[in-house]
Amino acid sequence: MTTHAGPIPHAKPAPAAPAGGAADRRARRAFRPRRILTSLLAALLLTAAGVLTALEAITALADRPARIVPYPRIEHWAQGTAWRDWAPLTIAAAVAVVGAFFLLAGLLPGRPRLVPLHGDDPDLLIGVTRHGLKAAASDAAARVEGVRHVRKVKLGKHKITMTVATSLRVAEGLQDKVTEAVRQRLADLGPVPARRVTVKVRTKGG
Repeated sequence: MTTHAGPIPHAKPAPAAPAGGAADRRARRAFRPRRILTSLLAALLLTAAGVLTALEAITALADRPARIVPYPRIEHWAQGTAWRDWAPLTIAAAVAVVGAFFLLAGLLPGRPRLVPLHGDDPDLLIGVTRHGLKAAASDAAARVEGVRHVRKVKLGKHKITMTVATSLRVAEGLQDKVTEAVRQRLADLGPVPARRVTVKVRTKGG
């Protein structure tokens, strides 16, 4: 079973368990983006090429070639064109760019919409939206005494960075307090992978 939640201001501490367990690995696979649009585009292009090739081959065997592709014109153009000319170079570059795009889309992971949360049961997968995780971290920081408001929260794959504002002119120790509060909230939620916390403090007049 898979479930997810939106903003989570509070959460009960999760029981301690070794990081990278079977449940965590399965959750990361389940919430991995599928790149559906890219896959659909590649499938359509391959299908179109396959149908075109089949039509040309079958009609040629039946001595009634469809000639959907004007091979004589292409052959004539190719014989009179050098590789250093701009036209073949442009076509080759375009094909290389399209191929590189599909290759990178298959190799590089996309940006997941849900962040998996640590669990012990591989059959119970829990995730939180990126906005929900940032809201939980922001709420933890805002509850620290001396913080006026949280200006910005940036969520990375292995790090969460935030900027908080305070009315104090001298905020000695506030950065450590906010960092610890956010770390505790993240430890309670258990995002996979775990995030380091970096806090910047903007003092009054700073």
